[in-house]
Amino acid sequence: YVVFYINLRKRPISTYKDFLEVMFDVKYEGILSRIMRFLGRRGDIVNDIISDLGKTHGIPIPKGIFSRIFKEEKPENAFIYILNLIKDAKSKGKIPVLIIDELQVIGDLEVDGKLIYKLFNFFISLTKELHICHVFALSSDSLFIERVYNEAILKNRCRYLLVDDFDEKTAGKFLEKYGFTEEEIKQAKDYAGGKPALLTAMIDEKKIRRNINDYVEKGLANSKEEIAQLLYYIKTIGVTIKYQEKDIDVNYEGTTKILKKFSGNDFYKYSVITPELCYLVSKNILFVDTREKIIREILKEIETK
Repeated sequence: YVVFYINLRKRPISTYKDFLEVMFDVKYEGILSRIMRFLGRRGDIVNDIISDLGKTHGIPIPKGIFSRIFKEEKPENAFIYILNLIKDAKSKGKIPVLIIDELQVIGDLEVDGKLIYKLFNFFISLTKELHICHVFALSSDSLFIERVYNEAILKNRCRYLLVDDFDEKTAGKFLEKYGFTEEEIKQAKDYAGGKPALLTAMIDEKKIRRNINDYVEKGLANSKEEIAQLLYYIKTIGVTIKYQEKDIDVNYEGTTKILKKFSGNDFYKYSVITPELCYLVSKNILFVDTREKIIREILKEIETK
């Protein structure tokens, strides 16, 4: 496999040129020059070079080519270069894998139309039409993934995979492996549920002999402060969110109504997606499982007044 991994949160993206600077990585210029030089003539050397790539953070590109692509706001030019690079890897017996993480960052970016749609057209070309690459489009924003997945362009052309938390039994076994007592496991699950990142953080705390209860209490206090600050902004300053292509004010009462539903509950069923729900998801306060039509809390111990 040759894996090209791009995390769009690596730096702020507000323009197409910002997007290019995140997508491409010029530090592999020497390797690519060797690929181009030996391509078609010295297959064994090309194989070695492509193998050396392994996994790259960004699409490797010679500086000269990048400069030409950078001058013009034409996504097609960038796509042609990526296509040729993937074809080269494929021709040498490698399986290219393209991973684009935090895709929601460019959800509203315009380049003669929505860039996201041009990008997905390109992904479809690589996978369903040319069959030369695996593509994973990732996002931590569950509502964004739902919106993109349900666009007509992607219907029946991709699979929607939910990378979910551990279930209660798995979380318990995971913690047992690291010497957690029954009481500590209960505290951990009450606070973190099955979130691997939080469970791992608690394991690290235990390894250095810190008290799990203290860690949980501190985490709950931080969650309360974060939510209180968010509600303060909504109530006193005002917050807007992009909703159905319009800027909509987030309603304070509507937001607190959603949060209060978690009093004594880990999740609940929803009927419609509101601007307030979109805002809470975008702030990683809540998670929406659009397949099951349920909302789950990410930050625990929600209290509102």
